[in-house]
Amino acid sequence: MKLAEISVPLPLYRIDSDVTYHTERKPTVFERMVLRLCDPGLQLPDKQNLSLLGVFRDQLGAGDVRELLEGCISELSALGALPRRYALDTLEAPLTELELTADGLQFLRSDSLPVRSRTIKVSHHYDPIGDEIKPVKKDGWLPRQSSMSIGSADNNSLRPQNPLPQVERAIAKETYDWKNPATVIDRIVPVVQPAGWVERRLEISCSEDGVLSAHAPRDAALQRWLEQAQSELAWEILLADALTSKPNALLPVIDSSVIGDARTAHPIAATNGGAVRARLCIVAQGVAAADVAIPTIVLSSEVSAPELVADGKQPTVLTLLVPIPSGLMTGFRSLSLPQVGGASAQVEVAGNLRLYWAGQPRLCGLAVTLNDQAATVFWAKLSSELEDTCEHSDDPRIAFMPLAWRDVDAIGETLWPWLATRAEQPLDDLIALVEPATQAISLWLPDRKDWRSAWEGSLAKAIDESLRHTPNQLEPEEIISLLIQVAQMLRADKAVPLQAALLRHAAPIRTLESLAKLRSALPSTTEIPEELLSVELRRVWLENVLERKESKLYGPHALQQSVQDIEKAVQDVYRSIGEEALKAAADKKMEVRTLTPHAWDAVRAWRNAAGSFRDLKVSLPLWDALNDAVESWSLLAQENLAPVEIGHRIVVLDTSALMEHPELLKGLSSSDILVVPRRVLSELDGLKSSEDETRAVKARAAIRQLDANSSHLRHETDYAALLPAEWDSMQPDHAILSTALFFRLNDVLFVSNDINLRNKAQSLGLNTQDSKSYAPVRLVPAAAPSIHSRKKDKKNRRKYNHESGR
Repeated sequence: MKLAEISVPLPLYRIDSDVTYHTERKPTVFERMVLRLCDPGLQLPDKQNLSLLGVFRDQLGAGDVRELLEGCISELSALGALPRRYALDTLEAPLTELELTADGLQFLRSDSLPVRSRTIKVSHHYDPIGDEIKPVKKDGWLPRQSSMSIGSADNNSLRPQNPLPQVERAIAKETYDWKNPATVIDRIVPVVQPAGWVERRLEISCSEDGVLSAHAPRDAALQRWLEQAQSELAWEILLADALTSKPNALLPVIDSSVIGDARTAHPIAATNGGAVRARLCIVAQGVAAADVAIPTIVLSSEVSAPELVADGKQPTVLTLLVPIPSGLMTGFRSLSLPQVGGASAQVEVAGNLRLYWAGQPRLCGLAVTLNDQAATVFWAKLSSELEDTCEHSDDPRIAFMPLAWRDVDAIGETLWPWLATRAEQPLDDLIALVEPATQAISLWLPDRKDWRSAWEGSLAKAIDESLRHTPNQLEPEEIISLLIQVAQMLRADKAVPLQAALLRHAAPIRTLESLAKLRSALPSTTEIPEELLSVELRRVWLENVLERKESKLYGPHALQQSVQDIEKAVQDVYRSIGEEALKAAADKKMEVRTLTPHAWDAVRAWRNAAGSFRDLKVSLPLWDALNDAVESWSLLAQENLAPVEIGHRIVVLDTSALMEHPELLKGLSSSDILVVPRRVLSELDGLKSSEDETRAVKARAAIRQLDANSSHLRHETDYAALLPAEWDSMQPDHAILSTALFFRLNDVLFVSNDINLRNKAQSLGLNTQDSKSYAPVRLVPAAAPSIHSRKKDKKNRRKYNHESGR
């Protein structure tokens, strides 16, 4: 007959393998070009005057590629395609001084580059029973593990001795990010290590003459192993720890009639090892609890009333001793309530049996579990007697004992009445009672979280009621202490609204130190009410901002944005206008170079901050003084710059834009006012007679278009005083930019085809575009000149710039 179905812990192993591999890749476009240019056999005209940087920049028109080329040269040198010294400075060296190594020539011919070998760790799980190897998943998954252990000798008997062939076959079949058809595996070095235990189900049966047998009907791998393994090895690995136990004089001898009437039979070793998870354990005197982490009630003849006893080694672990109820079942060992599911109690009686395996006698200790009907009757009587014994105790750790077997839905109904009678007092008095109550609940519901929701719901209602009896205008230290305690006792969803309600009982905060402590006690998202921010705090913030000190807002709160707006406006004023310029403006003096677009933006931001200043509801002479200085500077700025053209954009045209696309003057937007600096007219006049016929033609075309559209154009002179002091105002480019700066109170667009001139304009805060971007629909693209014509044009441009001083 079937004796028991048990879970047997069997070892698992992890095989960590160091896999060394290599692969090849195609060169990048830059690498391929560098290899070709450094090929000694490459024939190029004027090769001795060409460099890598020159070819990419001048011949191929790639622009500024120095950084890319430097990385490319460094990589090729590291791979051995170029000598190591070339990684230092080769970009401007003549191509005739560069040559590939033998490896570099091979890379060029094969159009491939090597990738240095890499070693990566690959992990597998190995199950010795099924002789299966599987890759470790990214989440580190392991099969369900047992809390039991087996001896090291059994571990070694199942440990794989040579896993390399299995690992090689597995890796060949598996897919990895690092593996592709071009990957070559050079070496695999596996290392085997224990990875825990997995429980496998085993049925133990016993014949009429006491012979044991074991089967695994739902585990084909384990069944095959049983059929092939030696009987003594199977005993040691599968049965010995589960079935054998030392003789115990306190346990009676159990005969077959007890087993026949039981629901199941469990080996005592397995039961003591904690295979049964429970939420409450009741044991007979002298029987060790299966799991000290769960509440334990000991039926003891040594007490006449309930008594809590602390464990000598673990003072926080308590055991409740109760008098032995009358008529207790003979041979009773333990009773446990299931952790989850199933309302039936599990009642066990224990004893010793002598059985046989492979012809040898084995002393087997079994704990027999009563069937549901018998267990239910027994538990109904026992629980009633326990409640009657403990319900009148003044100690909540004893009075709350029934929580161990009551449903989660009934917990709140038990807790709320107890809290409600204590909520009609100030909050600090109520909080003093919380810790003893939670300790009592935790005693009987360890490792369970389902009671916390009911407890916190009841406690939140009690705190809300207690706030009605809590005085107002509490000092910051009192409020902060209460806030911290509420956050510690409740989850955020319940604590946050109660903390916000508690703030209404606080007196206004008058110092930054108190505000900092209050913020640290609150969630980062809770906004501090405006009524708690005293006038003293607001004045400190404003003084710190105006004196350019750290504001220390400790937000969020109702005034945080207002202070930040003022702070940014002050920073913009001092950064973009400057303290000296503001002082000079008070004396009606102005350095025109301070009239930058950023400075004018700072004025606008300052005026917008006036509304934030009103939100603070304080007055401060520092604010009035700075406001007067900014407004004085603003008035002087308007006297030195072009007036604002409301609803229009000022478009300032450079010589290069007019020469490249003179037709952009046609079909202008009605909102754009075109300005042609007089310095541009002078440049065009000089270029119309250029020796370079192409430039002369373009200059004359631009002049004709200016003449044809003169009624729509505005001309303006230079304003050298607006340029940065370190710039040469005699340079034509700078003179043209000074004209654009004169209009900076407006929306200004500077149009130029000179990249560096656009960069200079952007550094001054001006918006820029090239001619094609400004009017792409009206423009006809110019034909790209050849390399030789570009060289000639560059030579003529240098000559013209020398003559004109530009």
